[in-house]
Amino acid sequence: MAALNQALVLALETSNPRESYLVATETLLRLLDNIIREPQNAKYRTVRLENPSIKEKLLSVVGMKQLMLGIGFIEANGTLTVPPNVLLASLRKYREFIHERKELIKNPPKPSTSIDKDSPASTTVNAKSNGTGGGRTVADGTSDVDMASFVPSATGNANDSRSAIDSATTAPATPVIRASRPFLARIEFPRVLPPGNSLLQQLELLSDQVMQYEDDLLQASGRSLIPLERLRARAKEKQTQWRRLLQQGADSTEQEPSAEDLLVEELTAWFRGEFFRWVNALPCTVCGNEQTQLVQSTVEDGVRVEVYRCCGQLRRFYRYNDVEKLLHTRRGRCGEWANCFTFLCRCLGYEARYVFSTGDHVWTEVWSERRQRWIHVDPCENVLDAPLMYEHGWRKEITFVFAFAHDDVQDVSWRYSNDHTNLVQRRRTLCRESTLLDAVWKLRGKRRAKLSADRVAALRRRTFDECLELLACGQRVPTPGELEGRSSGSLEWRLQRGEQQVNTRYMFIPTADEVQAKQFNIRYCCATDRYERFLKGSSNRVNERITETSNGWQSLQYMSRNIFRKEEHDWQMVYLARTEGTEEATIEWYFDFSVQGLRVKQIELRFGQETYESAKVELYFIKADGSRSEALSSLCECGKFTLQARLSGGSSWQHAQLFRQSKASTDECPFEMNVILM
Repeated sequence: MAALNQALVLALETSNPRESYLVATETLLRLLDNIIREPQNAKYRTVRLENPSIKEKLLSVVGMKQLMLGIGFIEANGTLTVPPNVLLASLRKYREFIHERKELIKNPPKPSTSIDKDSPASTTVNAKSNGTGGGRTVADGTSDVDMASFVPSATGNANDSRSAIDSATTAPATPVIRASRPFLARIEFPRVLPPGNSLLQQLELLSDQVMQYEDDLLQASGRSLIPLERLRARAKEKQTQWRRLLQQGADSTEQEPSAEDLLVEELTAWFRGEFFRWVNALPCTVCGNEQTQLVQSTVEDGVRVEVYRCCGQLRRFYRYNDVEKLLHTRRGRCGEWANCFTFLCRCLGYEARYVFSTGDHVWTEVWSERRQRWIHVDPCENVLDAPLMYEHGWRKEITFVFAFAHDDVQDVSWRYSNDHTNLVQRRRTLCRESTLLDAVWKLRGKRRAKLSADRVAALRRRTFDECLELLACGQRVPTPGELEGRSSGSLEWRLQRGEQQVNTRYMFIPTADEVQAKQFNIRYCCATDRYERFLKGSSNRVNERITETSNGWQSLQYMSRNIFRKEEHDWQMVYLARTEGTEEATIEWYFDFSVQGLRVKQIELRFGQETYESAKVELYFIKADGSRSEALSSLCECGKFTLQARLSGGSSWQHAQLFRQSKASTDECPFEMNVILM
């Protein structure tokens, strides 16, 4: 599926008067709606450039023609035409985003609310309970910005154009994301390290770059994008669950996490599931190929540009370090993810550090007041406090890892490896240890030069304590979670890097609305790769209310092994399957209604599956006591349980499939669970 070029859509808002923008977008939405509704009707695919209504209401808007070309229209013989080879899924993607942006301008959120990016053959079984009882890269820090530029071939004949359209009502402008100073001005500081060593030069560049986060106006823009009240409510629910478990003596060695630490967990899950998107390469707008060829990488005006080729077209991918631009584009690889996520942590007042590794990955560390230590946070993976996962799960060779904050620079390599002997004696050869230590001291002094004496003294004590902690990491034994592999990026991209397995954890806990309604409903559409959590009305879907959405099949799973999402470009189908070369795969979802004292009264489940050539999909329901059943009715009167699917057999990895459906079936959900609670 072609990548959504958000930059072209957003440019309309800043380049045109509000009324003209609204009329033009409503016109474009009607054109797209007609094509999507009747894709075989040729007249809906073409508009005449000289049509008075089109000229006045659509093409008079600055940037509209460029957007239409980006969507897939081709200009020829005085017309703009969408050729048949443009995927309907791509048109739907644009339609949803344009509609979302238009609605935000009509009804802009308050500064404290979020601007969310949600766009929006199986067997159904039922079970019911009548009882009332029951037991209880050198990472670059740059952004993949989809600023595609291409010249399509001129094909197609002119047809009758349709007229557009009703006038739109005026509305206040959408909130503007901006900084008080340009990017280069925010990161410009005198150099304190001598030239000559590329590693040390990179460290000073990154130390200066994180200072862009301290712009007050930009932080206000960042806060306006975070659904803070929703995340706080989730954190409060988790804290209630923790207290209940600790009161029951579940683990007397555990300390109740603070609300601030739990909020970081929720921010990480939201960032990965809803706000930011992973990009491997620019997909082709013609055939939907997601493995387009990178033909050139250049630098233009200080910005790195990647050029991709497919179907005779060249698409340019501008990559930025400026976090202000990342708030608009919301996409990229690990560098962009860590850059933007660390900034959002600063927006919420957390002490946060951007962490750079010479092992081609970057992430974040957040200071925990409750634990009095820095917590590892990887927003790409939605993983917290698992620092050994890179060395043991990803099989990376840790060499140099540095953390950068507005008031600190620290060599934290020892936290991310428990092989300290080899770390020092064999791997760290790019710079002498004494030279490196001197450079860190100079950069640290540079960052603390204008701080108060009390603050500097407190930071020194913290640094001393952290050094003792880092030395002790050589004795650490990796946890089971740290032994698992990577989940971000495409399967092919991970396989090339030796990072195959998938790991994400999530617990479904009823919200206050679900407790009041005594119902829980979740569904997943593989075509859109999106979960929806919703409340049924009196007439089911007619009056239902969607309460939460989450993008990505991993985002709401509890755990999985050897699972990936497969898109068939020839058959236009999509499904979950085993990773190639594996004999077995599992995926689990975890549900806990017991925190609020609730149990299952009635449950329905739709779970789409396809098998070929003796392959099999086994579905198990696992209770809290560890007992396992294949009968859905076994969950009646349960307070918590796990839904587990196992894929195995067949002569090939794709012979056992979950949730197979057409890529065009965006309104169908092959996975849906409906629970009535008591």
